Amino acid sequence: MLALNLFLAHSVADYSFTNPMKLYGQRDRKELLKHFLWIVLVFLAFTFDITFHSITALTVFFAAVALHFIIDFLRIRKKNQWVVEAVSFGGFLILSIIFSQLFRNSYITPYFSLYLIGMVTVSVIPTQFMRMTGIIEKEAAESDGISERLAIYIFICAGRIWFALIAVAVALIYRLIIRKKVEKEWWISPLLGLTIPWIFKLFIFG
Repeated sequence: MLALNLFLAHSVADYSFTNPMKLYGQRDRKELLKHFLWIVLVFLAFTFDITFHSITALTVFFAAVALHFIIDFLRIRKKNQWVVEAVSFGGFLILSIIFSQLFRNSYITPYFSLYLIGMVTVSVIPTQFMRMTGIIEKEAAESDGISERLAIYIFICAGRIWFALIAVAVALIYRLIIRKKVEKEWWISPLLGLTIPWIFKLFIFG
């Protein structure tokens, strides 16, 4: 199994605790500095046990951070969001595959990294897609949908399908009581939550 530590670090830094859409046209130096510092810390968190073991690993680390900064620069310059996000996703996936063997002995095992990537893929990446397609506002956090899909992912990977269905029911009841107005993401979110996890369950657990 591939060790996708770099892709994991990029995904967490870019989507889990950041709304990339806010970077498009961003000119606030303070906000950009905070984001860039966050990027470096996240990449270190997922690669530090390998990064300082060799010149090659250190070079790969700096190359990955540089690639991330290039992607952010394209966002700041307000380039086509679909092209930029495709480069973001595809570029780091390719980079991770090329240098997978470098991280084969990382404390984050390939299985664990894939599990974490699955969590990111099912929770925050759909939110980014919905921002880009206009289903939700570009500034929206969509925290209730993220929590719903994350819970479903954990339950499905654990083989608790009934708990996953209960999570969907609870999320719908919550939206009916709190948000009341029916939105498109009401059905998109649970549908993604109930389908994507099976792909990762197959790869991780067989």
